[in-house]
Amino acid sequence: MSNEEKLARRDVLLAGGAALAVGALSAAPTEAGEAPPASFRRVVVGNAKNGKSIVISDEKLKPGEFWRSDANLLMGARGDGELVELLPASPTPRAGAQTTGTRWYSAFIAPSKAAFDRATIKGWHRNVSMSYVTITNGEVMLVMDEGEVMLRGGDLLVMRNAMHTWHNATDTPVGMLIAQTMLG
Repeated sequence: MSNEEKLARRDVLLAGGAALAVGALSAAPTEAGEAPPASFRRVVVGNAKNGKSIVISDEKLKPGEFWRSDANLLMGARGDGELVELLPASPTPRAGAQTTGTRWYSAFIAPSKAAFDRATIKGWHRNVSMSYVTITNGEVMLVMDEGEVMLRGGDLLVMRNAMHTWHNATDTPVGMLIAQTMLG
């Protein structure tokens, strides 16, 4: 990859980080005179060395910078047990689908009509991307190859090329703001 391509990717990643910041701030509105949140929950999801998607970290962070990546570490710093290379998208992207650049969009997870059952849950997918997700309301379960994690309004998710699906066991659609940087 040339230096120009690396710089262009860095700029795209920075734009994704800016989108995360805007989304995080808009996800937790306060009443007049109320102090902003003292901390944010950040969940980072990636892949174990065996290629299975897992929660890498789940922690409270003070307001400030929530994530950093650069041209040399497109998906940010890696933990000891993490896979280094990108895994292919699944399902295979349709012809003409976006494979580079950044998208910033909203999504909603509708209430599930069925009880949670790993054997029958649908919607599994993996993008070759970094996705910064702000849960805007309600609660929704993020399901990975190995484990699940419940996310609630105001939580921040850093999704790094991990196979996943969603399950909403509530009666209310759950909103998300997503800044997604495609990595190839």
